[in-house]
Amino acid sequence: MEAINVAIEAAHQAGELILRYFRQPQVIHAKGPGDLTTHVDQEAEEIIVRVIRQIFPDHDFLGEEGHSAHCEAESLWVIDPLDGTRNYSVGIPWFCTSIALAVKGRAILGVIYDPVRGETFYAEAGKGAYFNGQAIRCSKKTNMERAIAAIGFLPARHKENPGLALPMLTRLHPMIEATRIMGAAALNLAYVASGRVEISFHDRVSAWDILAGALLIEEAGGTATDFAGRPISVASQNIIAASNAAFHKEVLRIAQEILREQ
Repeated sequence: MEAINVAIEAAHQAGELILRYFRQPQVIHAKGPGDLTTHVDQEAEEIIVRVIRQIFPDHDFLGEEGHSAHCEAESLWVIDPLDGTRNYSVGIPWFCTSIALAVKGRAILGVIYDPVRGETFYAEAGKGAYFNGQAIRCSKKTNMERAIAAIGFLPARHKENPGLALPMLTRLHPMIEATRIMGAAALNLAYVASGRVEISFHDRVSAWDILAGALLIEEAGGTATDFAGRPISVASQNIIAASNAAFHKEVLRIAQEILREQ
């Protein structure tokens, strides 16, 4: 069974569990300001690991809910079982499951599954990006004044908040058409890959938030790097993604300008 099909099956099985408990009583734990987990996050991650391990017993796992492995592991599955936990915990239908397979730190496949809408986004390195079986490409807009940006940032009081996304938004806002702050980084990136929005940036993330989405964008013809302009890897902690190189260059310029001022 091909790895991409295993990842899709794992995401779908996790999605079934996630929907079963949606808008039901939750056991919620706060990991920090604005950082929640539920029993569903934990159970969904176990489902994903179990499905993948049946086919690839020698692979390693890095997951938001406790699975840990070295970032440079030969074959590493990077998992966010429920991206958008806060939305999920209060009944907002905007969340997803994100799964990537990385080899020596770089993603070779990625799956993002939105169980509410039954939308599966997936990509393999060098093979293009797909949505429910159909090839997708990033938006063809070339005028930045028509661009939509989907962004995310940590709560102001979070100890790891670098304070970059809000000033970036302030400077970018007059240059674009609209902004969306929706609460699930992986879905934001999937939406860039599928042409629904043109720009996405997040100033503090983990590999499980962005690895699958970055590969989707690259395979769909877009550009994704960290704030230093480096390719996204398991070690990345922030991301700028855009539907074309020109939009990406401008957002990266803004980010680096703010960093120089700090």
